[in-house]
Amino acid sequence: MNDTENKAPAISVIVPVYHVEKYLRRCLDSILNQTFTDFEMIVVNDGGNEEESAICEEYAAKDPRVVYIHQENRGLSAARNAGLEIMRGEWVMFVDSDDWVDEHFCEKAYESVTEGGAEIGIFDFHYTTGDSRKGMAQPSELENGVYDSITVLKARIMDQVVVYVWNKIYHRSIWDEIRFPVGEIWEDNAVMDRVIDSAKKVAVIHDVLYFKPRRDDNITTEVFISGEYRELNYIMRRRRYYFLREKHPELLGIASNNIAITVFDWCVQCAKRGNKEGYLEARNWTRKENIKPVVKSAKFMAAYYAMLYCYPAFRIAVMIRQKRKERRAKIGTEDKK
Repeated sequence: MNDTENKAPAISVIVPVYHVEKYLRRCLDSILNQTFTDFEMIVVNDGGNEEESAICEEYAAKDPRVVYIHQENRGLSAARNAGLEIMRGEWVMFVDSDDWVDEHFCEKAYESVTEGGAEIGIFDFHYTTGDSRKGMAQPSELENGVYDSITVLKARIMDQVVVYVWNKIYHRSIWDEIRFPVGEIWEDNAVMDRVIDSAKKVAVIHDVLYFKPRRDDNITTEVFISGEYRELNYIMRRRRYYFLREKHPELLGIASNNIAITVFDWCVQCAKRGNKEGYLEARNWTRKENIKPVVKSAKFMAAYYAMLYCYPAFRIAVMIRQKRKERRAKIGTEDKK
């Protein structure tokens, strides 16, 4: 092996693969066709089928930049972690294998952090349909520039910065002590507060470099349809609360409104489903930590305090509201006939 082959690449792009054979070539081709060529693409086959394995092996054979790993199915977090363990690049990026990226994905992200002296770079993305570049934009509300991590963490708490792991570039040191929690959904949400806090500076650019086609058969869509996201959101916001209490108590006041509304939303879901155990766990934790919303709506505050102190009244109010909603929907359906 000569010195050129031995040289570590500037960027490692980690691509987990599992049951995405219909989209895999589009993803891998978009990465390999980058204007910036000093990268390795770590493809982690997480127990995929024979067709996926064949595609991965084909790409590894035809391009030396492709590093191929095959492991038993352990989930998205484990696949990303496997890539982190062997990456050689100074910088790391993530791409989900049913998505695709702009040809300047690596180049512009790399320039944002190296020119700005940052450890993390955030760029924009589009939710799209199929191969279209057009779609719903998901920009950060922060303007182009370089920010300290506290500013970005505050913006994240206020939902002004999107949290996904794949619309960012990271210095490899960010991941020295951080790994994705195996077995969890929304695994990037679970680590993103710590990730941002690990950086001194974060660059923001408003270039759309990532494209995420909408799919009806992926985990995130199923979670939203089932309503499970409300519980996951509560779990994530509660985790954030403990993180902030330990690391940045000065930001707890800002976070309290989001946490309170998330708890309320989850308790409404519990009341609808008769899940009193889930309701009591969330309510008791909220009362113990004295978490209250920062809102002016007297109607909401009345409902919030009913949630905190009177489950029967709260559940009756929730069920009445649900019945009214169903009645209005039924009337609307009959009007269309």
